[in-house]
Amino acid sequence: MDKRFCFAIAVLLVATALLCGCTSTSNEGATKSNISLVQTGVSSADGAKEGQMVEVDYTGTFENGTVFDSSKDRGPFSLVLGTGGAIAGFEKALIGMKVGESKKFTLSPDEAYGEYDPTRIVSLPIDFIPAEENVSVGDQVTLFNGGQMIQAKIMTLNATNVTFDLNSPLAGKALTFDVTVRNISDVVNEDMPTSLNNATQ
Repeated sequence: MDKRFCFAIAVLLVATALLCGCTSTSNEGATKSNISLVQTGVSSADGAKEGQMVEVDYTGTFENGTVFDSSKDRGPFSLVLGTGGAIAGFEKALIGMKVGESKKFTLSPDEAYGEYDPTRIVSLPIDFIPAEENVSVGDQVTLFNGGQMIQAKIMTLNATNVTFDLNSPLAGKALTFDVTVRNISDVVNEDMPTSLNNATQ
């Protein structure tokens, strides 16, 4: 099993160069959005649409049938459609689905995690890794770019440099998903005035 480490750092990716600086603060609570959402009534008659929370059970497999991810051991996966809570092709496939409906679909790399990009292999000074972290080649680590988390794999490691592969482990792969919608809910911004919420429904 791969060890996973979190490095709180500032990462700037410019063209094919990666410029980094270490920080001493953690990045707890970093999310794609600070909007707080609350569920209201179920609204699924016309199928799921953008702005609604959808709960699904899913199993993801490669072309050879190998399972790479599944919600079965964790419980349903929830996301608000249109907010980037999942890869674009996955969200698109859920649009129009109704509670209890199942669907099997395959996403090309472009619809999933993109093609493998050799320019996302970067070498940095070994000082980039905190001295107390015991890491080795093959370890998966988490790098922080402001509020964004970047998964990376250590490819080489020596006395002076460390090389990271910033590509997703699923980059360049076609992914097949078997999903079942368990629930659909309307959501509203709890910070939005009630009158405005009502006006937009």
